Amino acid sequence: MNVNYKETRVQERDNRISLFFSEIMPKAVPPALAAGLKYLLIALVVVYALSYCVIPFSDGDPAYYVLIGRGLLRDHILPYNYAFDHKPFGVYLFYGLWDRIAPFTLGKFTLLAVLLSGAFVTISRAFGPFNRGLAFGLLTVCGAIFDVLSGNTELVLVVAEALILALMLKGIETNKTGLFFLAGCLSALAVNVNYLAGVCLLGPMALLLFPPGWFRLSRCVMAGLGGVVSLVALFSPYLIVGHGALQSYFSMQRSFLHNYSGALSERLQCVFWMTFYLGLILPILLGWIRRFPFNLADEASRRTMILPVWFTSSFPATLLSGHPYQHYFILCFAPATLMLAILFREGAFPSRLALMPLWLSSVFFMGTEVKRNVTIALYTSRVDYTEIARQVGQAKVLDIRTFHAVFYLSDLKPFDVYLFSDHIDIFFRQNAWKRYMQDLAQNPLYVVAPYKGCERHEVEAPVCQWLHDHYTQTYAVNVRHIHKSRPNKFSLSLYKLREPSEQQPSSGL
Repeated sequence: MNVNYKETRVQERDNRISLFFSEIMPKAVPPALAAGLKYLLIALVVVYALSYCVIPFSDGDPAYYVLIGRGLLRDHILPYNYAFDHKPFGVYLFYGLWDRIAPFTLGKFTLLAVLLSGAFVTISRAFGPFNRGLAFGLLTVCGAIFDVLSGNTELVLVVAEALILALMLKGIETNKTGLFFLAGCLSALAVNVNYLAGVCLLGPMALLLFPPGWFRLSRCVMAGLGGVVSLVALFSPYLIVGHGALQSYFSMQRSFLHNYSGALSERLQCVFWMTFYLGLILPILLGWIRRFPFNLADEASRRTMILPVWFTSSFPATLLSGHPYQHYFILCFAPATLMLAILFREGAFPSRLALMPLWLSSVFFMGTEVKRNVTIALYTSRVDYTEIARQVGQAKVLDIRTFHAVFYLSDLKPFDVYLFSDHIDIFFRQNAWKRYMQDLAQNPLYVVAPYKGCERHEVEAPVCQWLHDHYTQTYAVNVRHIHKSRPNKFSLSLYKLREPSEQQPSSGL
């Protein structure tokens, strides 16, 4: 009987897959060709997923968050006294914990992305009935457009946002005010993973707190109180340290973000790409509105408004930084996948033609992701990170415009808090070389710099002269671009401080 049950489940799954493909395949495609395309697409999905399992990361941001998280949890040094980035405190705590839970390198962030995607789909059943397998597939496979499997912070955010909204909806259904307190606590934590969460949650939280029939002053108070309690708990280490630690934390962020804003050309690119992504999703929104017309006075209608309001509130967040990074759109794409899965269950799936741009874009970006991941695997295999770790040991390393992959994969400790390759240039602009000279005057035992950075004028002359007079190159690797001769960002040179008797007299620079 157990065997028959398993066979039945497998058959049901195969039927759902076939039904979904029948919905997306144009009717003009012959059945034999449609079957061939189905298996070809399934093979591409498998290759796409496996390509993430052979690389340490596909996006450098999560690796950088882990670096700061290691400083926080292992060395007990608060951000930004260990290394600086403009993200809030919570993101480093989260990724530092994940680094402890998953102490391996290959596929670490992809596993995180898969777990987060599964959690998102499971939690989001609170917003309506849908097939979890379909929603998970849409998020992870069509999410190739937005690099979902990189495990970036946007995926952490949408899981947190889903949990917050689900708790509030459950609080309304059961009339349990304590759930609003818990939602407030989680909201403060989500905002301190990425400030964009505050923008994303503004619309749906207002929908759950303030409309007639749902509004209770006690719920608003409890949500606000939960946020305050969570913020105090989160920043208590800074409050304990004192000496302006919390003020310094925010002033460094403000100073960086003032200089980090995208230039006009980048802002225009950002608007273009986010509008393009919106165009891919628009048929889903229109299909949802046709199936579930808005009526704020009706409780059932208010429930169906949560997902589109969440989507709409998230769209401005994708534009705020002014940088055209595709992973920002995960904030909108995640609730859109839920709407599409629900529409599929309701028999109100948008037309094949309307969704064809989304399907074609997904296939194209799966191909580009596979190519990029294979390239990253080749690049990282050409650097002996184990040898670098052996040479450096526990010494701190000064980074001069080098990609932080070497710090992550060799588990190095930064000498200067501005570790990201362009942060010193963003902060100090034309005086960046002076900051490097100040660091070098403190005699860091090791320095990592771009491969032949002086010959290629990537490092200023005074810095190069100091390295020539006081340091010896102990390791160098030229990781060439595919089909190109110039070094790429994984290329580097490692220098070790000479003994005082071996150093050359300063040239007065």
